[in-house]
Formats: sequence, structure tokens, C-alpha cells
Amino acid sequence: MARNRVIYQSQALFIAPSSTGAQVSGVDAGGTGPKPAPYGPETTGELGSGISLLKKMDRIQSCNFNFTLNRQDVNEFGKLARIDTLVTEPPTVGLDFSYYVTDGYNERLMGFNFTGLGNGVTDNNMSTGPLGAQSISGLLQDLQGNNYYILTVEDGEDVVGQNDVLAPNSTVVSIGNGFITDYSFEAAVGGLPTATVTVEAFNIKTDANIAPISLDASGPNVPAGSTLDADITYISGNSPAVNLFTTPAAKYTGTEVAYKLDYSRHFPDRASNSVYGYTGFTTGNSTVSALRPGDITIQFPTGNGGVSISGTNSAHIQSFSFSIPLTRTILQRLGSVFGYTRVVDVPINMELSISAIVSELKALNLFDTMADTTKYDFAIILNDTDSDNPTPKMRYEVKNAQLVSETYSEAIGDNQSVDITYTVQLGGANDTTAGVFMSGSYPQSDEVVTNFFKLGTGKLG
Repeated sequence: MARNRVIYQSQALFIAPSSTGAQVSGVDAGGTGPKPAPYGPETTGELGSGISLLKKMDRIQSCNFNFTLNRQDVNEFGKLARIDTLVTEPPTVGLDFSYYVTDGYNERLMGFNFTGLGNGVTDNNMSTGPLGAQSISGLLQDLQGNNYYILTVEDGEDVVGQNDVLAPNSTVVSIGNGFITDYSFEAAVGGLPTATVTVEAFNIKTDANIAPISLDASGPNVPAGSTLDADITYISGNSPAVNLFTTPAAKYTGTEVAYKLDYSRHFPDRASNSVYGYTGFTTGNSTVSALRPGDITIQFPTGNGGVSISGTNSAHIQSFSFSIPLTRTILQRLGSVFGYTRVVDVPINMELSISAIVSELKALNLFDTMADTTKYDFAIILNDTDSDNPTPKMRYEVKNAQLVSETYSEAIGDNQSVDITYTVQLGGANDTTAGVFMSGSYPQSDEVVTNFFKLGTGKLG
């Protein structure tokens, strides 16, 4: 029966470790357990009995996608209407989504680097090592992007927590070679800290009305000596990615580049008895449901503007936000409509905005401030909801920010407010003095994330 509508309960957003290669961990033909990395290529049987490497992204609040074909008209003298219209440039494929920030799990899946901040934070896996690399270092070196998958199940069914959700009319919208072009964060009074991500991609593909495949736990495709907690029901299709490394670019075909969404529990590695991961249509991979604005610890400098944002008589901060612009240019060559990669436009200038209720003003002479070259460091720490012993879950640190503007406003019935803007120019991957650095408490023992969701050029290995 056709769906009457699609609402948020019936959809989920997944991300693949990379754009190329199989999105399934394989098993040896002789049934000797999981293969060593990179776990491929796969055979048809291994696609069935292997384990999906796709990860469901947590706490998604909105998800939108679009595509546009860029055509050029062909006209000639003597005829008013065009005689043809040709696609001469890569299509424009877009994806944007937002989610509640928790512990860095989503950010790590997307390729952000959590190297450590050297800030003495020791709780819950938060790294304490020396400054290592920019949080965007992996994105700067990424040549192929990630694949994103939007699963839609039957009308009225939850994606999470159901064993029979993969009905014959399940649909998967897959987006290939997706590159992040903007990451924005906002924390405000009265709202949960939220991140918004914009992705540009090369291709989009829809697998509609996919019939699920069932694999009996005792069937012939299950590797010898391995056990399943239950039978597997899965759907699969070819990768939406474009092979950017050939001329002309071509789509991927065959099971060696297939994706898979399943309810498989796991095949244990009998040597170490460790779990090599599975899709798991579950919620709660992040270690906290959500983080409250009242549990945020803010470390701001006094600043050189007209108001203080820290210390005695500081303004009362209402919101804090920043946006990392990673706009990209498609590099093209003759012989292929598609580009061979998308590179980040440099230099990268990001803005950090603070909105606050004014309390006291400082002495200020703008003439003197014009010659002030002081740079400031900011830190915002998101804690869990334990007010007696708050545990850091996520930390952003912005280094080498400089004041750009202050805007004061007041009206009858309102408090006087100020909007303060700082600018930061991000350094290179190994620059630890200027940029954005992240640390999170996501489970770093997750072997699928550690072994498969590699950063930058590591995806090519």
C-alpha cells in the first residue's frame, strides 16, 4: 500500500566511512571470521553475511536534500528557441541537517579530528594530550567525501527499535561523494545546543520499494563457527558515489561497492571475541540524550570592547555561536563532466558571535582599539546534567580570535543587548595556535569508528 505521508519517525540518516570501497565488512570464504582491514572486496555471499559499516547519526532534528542539473542552451542564428540543452557541469546535489550536540559522536563520523586540547580535561575519554591538529584537518585532506543514506520505512513505523521495519516498500535516498561545506554551532538560553551541517555532493540515487532479503542464522552464507543472535533482514544497493579517480568519471557497480542496511547483530572475532560492529537501528550510541544550556561552562577572555564577557560585572551571555565555512571549488579536467575533487577555498575565515544582556560598560576609546592586535582564546564546555558533579561531554576551543564589531540595541520594554563578533582565520592541519579544536567523550573503543571511519587521505588506504 502506498504511503500516505512521510514523517520523522519513519526516517533515519546514516553515514558511510567513505565513498569508495565496500560499505560492508566481509568474511573469509572459508568461514574463518572477519577479514583484516580493509575488509573487501566482497562476494555476493559476503554481502549477505557481512556486517554493515553504515552508522546511524544521532539526535537528528531536520534533514533536507536537493539537486539541480546545470544545463547550457544550444542556440543558433535563424531559430528563436534553443535546439538543445546540454549538461556541461557537474550537477549540484545538496544535503543539510541539524542535530543536538552531545559527545562528538556525529562529528567524528563526519571526519572531524578529535586530537586533544592539552587542557587538563580527564573525564570520560576527553583527551588530555598536547595540541595535535585542527579539528578540520581531516576535512582539508579529504579527496572523496562520504556517502550519506536516508532510510524511509513504512508509514507509521519507527525506524529505531523495530525488528520488522524493513518492509517491501522501504526506500533509501543515497547521496554520493558528500563534502561538508559548513559546520555551525549554536548554544542559547532556552534551547538545546545544536549543530547545523551543509553538505555538497556529486550524485544522488534513490532505491525505491526495496524488497528486504532474509538470511537464516543457520543458513549456508553464515561463516562456520560464527553465531547470530537472530536471523538477518537487510536491504542493499549499489553505492551512489562517483569514481572520481578515472577519466571519464563513472558510477560504481557491483557488490564490491555495495551498501547494506541490516538488523544483523554481529559476527564475533573468535580470536579476541570483539564485536566488529553493525548498523544497529538503535538510538543511544551517543553517551547522553541531550545537553542543557544551563550545564554549559564558558571560558571567555575579558576582551577589548565596550563590555566584558567574563569576570566581575560581565554581560549576561544569552547565546554563543560560530560557523566554520568550508566552501569548496570543483576541480575539473577535459574528458569528464564531473570534477575530480572538491577543494576547500582558502583562507578560511570563520566568525564567532556572542549575544548578551548589557550590565556595565568599560572605558573604551576606539582610536586606541584600532591599534590593538591582541588575540583571544575562547572555550565552551558542554557538561552532562549531573549538577553535583558535572562531567564534560563536548568541548570547543577557538584560538586567536580578534574583535570585529559590537552592536548595541534597546527598545521600550526590552533589556539593552549587545551582539559581539570576533573573527578567526584557521591555520593549517598542524597549526595549533589559530583555529578550532574539539574534544569529545564519544566511545573511542568503538572498533568500527576507529578502524573504518578514517580521516583525510586515510580513506584511500
